[in-house]
Amino acid sequence: MGHDPAKADEFVIWSICTNLGADPRRNAWSGIHTRLSAEMISRNQRVDGLIVWDMVCGTIGRPCPKVADDDGSRLTDIGPFRVPPACIYLFPGTVPSGATPAAPAQPIEAVELLSAFHRCFKGRDTELNQVDFELLQSGSDLMRRTTIRRAGVIQKVSDMVPIRRV
Repeated sequence: MGHDPAKADEFVIWSICTNLGADPRRNAWSGIHTRLSAEMISRNQRVDGLIVWDMVCGTIGRPCPKVADDDGSRLTDIGPFRVPPACIYLFPGTVPSGATPAAPAQPIEAVELLSAFHRCFKGRDTELNQVDFELLQSGSDLMRRTTIRRAGVIQKVSDMVPIRRV
């Protein structure tokens, strides 16, 4: 990737959550399904992915399931910090529409920035979250479904819910 923002072709959201009691996976689901998918579809705006990763990840206050049974070999030392692999959510490469109502997540290789974080911080492909969107026109309502898969297994799937237009 160059340094010219006009040539940037990836849009990634970085989410941090400094609340120790928070559950990042639950919060990610809520943000992706309730807000982000509706915004992406109603604005026809592509988002390539989401990274959920901050200085609280992997601490006693918020243990990371990716390194729970690990001997520390998957942690990366950055100054005084030891950080676990990032939580990465891959979105479709196209926004679902009437013409293409099913939009599956793109592969990690298609999103250069997320791929770099994944490789550099010892992520495993089985830990990547693939987010699929599906649209359905039902009368005057435009309905959407969000599915999150990890290692080919559905982790969470919504009902078909209407997109509330503002």
